[in-house]
Amino acid sequence: MPDTTSETKTSKLSLRFYIGIVLLTVNQPLGWAALLICNAVALAKESLFFTCLSFVLYALTWVMMGLGFVLAGPQGLCYSRLLLARAWHWCLRFFKKNT
Repeated sequence: MPDTTSETKTSKLSLRFYIGIVLLTVNQPLGWAALLICNAVALAKESLFFTCLSFVLYALTWVMMGLGFVLAGPQGLCYSRLLLARAWHWCLRFFKKNT
């Protein structure tokens, strides 16, 4: 008689997958925020340093995205897109309701 408990394995996601999801989900808002804040400071202080810093931070978010893809894989990329879409839709509804 075959063992049915071994046939119905639950797929447990690893810590690498969750770290990849976090990196994939956080990189886009973090990159845009870095560009916005650093360039605002650069305009206020008339400093080229902060403009360069914004592009360096933005480039680091691309590294975060690549590392997140390596850790989470294609399944993680689809899941992080779903999470980002839900977050953006929630933000749009929240701001439309309050304005």
